[in-house]
Amino acid sequence: MTVLRSLDGSELPLVVCVGTSADQLAAIAAAGGGGVALLYVPDAHALRSAIEGRINRIVECGALRLDAALREATWAGAPLPLSARDFDLLVTLAGEPGRVWSFAELTQHVWGRTYVGDSQAVVSAIKRLRRSLRASTPGIRVESVRGVGYRLAVPAPSH
Repeated sequence: MTVLRSLDGSELPLVVCVGTSADQLAAIAAAGGGGVALLYVPDAHALRSAIEGRINRIVECGALRLDAALREATWAGAPLPLSARDFDLLVTLAGEPGRVWSFAELTQHVWGRTYVGDSQAVVSAIKRLRRSLRASTPGIRVESVRGVGYRLAVPAPSH
């Protein structure tokens, strides 16, 4: 069992909750009586991503380089100015270029909450990210997949 040390020096067991509903999380927290640390992960894919993210914190797609640990984005070595949310969104999309991410998956991975049918936050963030990418990263673009979500399109390297 993994144990975390709290601010007061006491040890707390770490409980990883995968795909748990808000009601189930509340019940687990109540059962722990404040004596456990809960880590919520929306699904097995998010858990895998979190583990891989701890091991490999650098994502590269062509000339795009994202360092999650330093929260730095560069294009061909030049800094790419992004908001914190846009950075998180780009790290998610660039982690698996070409993969279609649904609104629900993006909401879980980037915002850390369950998707309840309101896609406006995702749509707005994608719009901002597209604007930033258009200004600085020729060729890389976020594509819409109608009725599903979005994917990052990266041009094939030219030889």
